[in-house]
Amino acid sequence: METASADGFKDLVTVAPCCGATVSLNDLRYIWPAAFGRFALEAHNPGIGDTTGEQDRKMAECLGTPLRKIWGQV
Repeated sequence: METASADGFKDLVTVAPCCGATVSLNDLRYIWPAAFGRFALEAHNPGIGDTTGEQDRKMAECLGTPLRKIWGQV
């Protein structure tokens, strides 16, 4: 977005940082919250509906980086 903005949004074609695919910003479909990333950390546990804030904090602490929870489409 920053690159397209700097050019006045004249060229909307970019390379997605997550997968390296060439895409148009017009064709992206955002389901909020959304994120771009080079990897995903997936938590699967059918016994809970969601992780708690404390669990989220501990995962980020263990990884040494902030995390953003994004719900995937199944």
